[in-house]
Amino acid sequence: MSTKDLFTKYTQLYQKGRAREIVPEGPFVRQLTDVPRQGLDLALFFKAKRVKNTRQIHIGDPVPPVVAREEGFLETDDNTFLSRTLLSEFRTVDYLKAVISAGKRLEETRERVQFLKTCQRIIDVLLRKARNVVHLGDFEPFRFDRRVFTIEEYLSKRTKLDKVAIEAASISFHVAEPDYILMPTGEIIVFNDTYSVPHGVFYFAGGIGYTFDQAEGAASEERVFRSQEDLSLHGIDSAYLEGMMLSVTEDFQTRVHSIIYADVWKKVKSRPIGVNFGEQLLIKADPGSEIWMGVFEIYLAPPRT
Repeated sequence: MSTKDLFTKYTQLYQKGRAREIVPEGPFVRQLTDVPRQGLDLALFFKAKRVKNTRQIHIGDPVPPVVAREEGFLETDDNTFLSRTLLSEFRTVDYLKAVISAGKRLEETRERVQFLKTCQRIIDVLLRKARNVVHLGDFEPFRFDRRVFTIEEYLSKRTKLDKVAIEAASISFHVAEPDYILMPTGEIIVFNDTYSVPHGVFYFAGGIGYTFDQAEGAASEERVFRSQEDLSLHGIDSAYLEGMMLSVTEDFQTRVHSIIYADVWKKVKSRPIGVNFGEQLLIKADPGSEIWMGVFEIYLAPPRT
């Protein structure tokens, strides 16, 4: 297909809009979108019996993993938490725990009572959803604890490279500073030391068409596609959309293209299907794209308030 035909196809396709995408995947994780958290920070910690570290999905700001080791109402110098175990010693799961953060230390009794009431509503919803998953007999939704890796861990498990080569291969990823990378196997690669992945609901916003000069390695043509769907109802206005599009196109080769088509993926026989930046921006390569020509789809989460 010629460049003209490819871009014409996507112009027509993207004008129709797309359904929302929710990341990370998984039936239990998907159900977190309707938890009545009322602006509180919520984290779910997954801990397998044979895995040293917990894995965390968070809505809002991440929660320090040390808090997940405790149970009940907790306070620090600058924050207030409620930590509650949802599942314990279930098959290969050590525990599944919810931790809710007030975002500040609550000094007044009235504030603490309201916080605990909201927490109880959240816990009730999470317990019901967890019981539904267990009742269905499908254990896969709780396998998040085995899916999250740092870039160094992932490469050491999937390639035959030595430690020095892995560190060298990781440099371009750390330079691009993504929040996480999605692999086609369902594994998630993170770039911090706490194994935390932000939960988000993303809406299709458009795409970037590209061609690369094989000699120069630089973009010789670039085209931006925009969905005609009105996303303002989701808090995504034109200024926010344009700003996000610009953040992609300004450093397209270093931030996006070099990650999706990095040489190191040849060692694992697969390449990423999506890259997340700043929690709000998810970029996915269209299945028909290849290193010299194709389209990256852009999905946006509503701006954080």
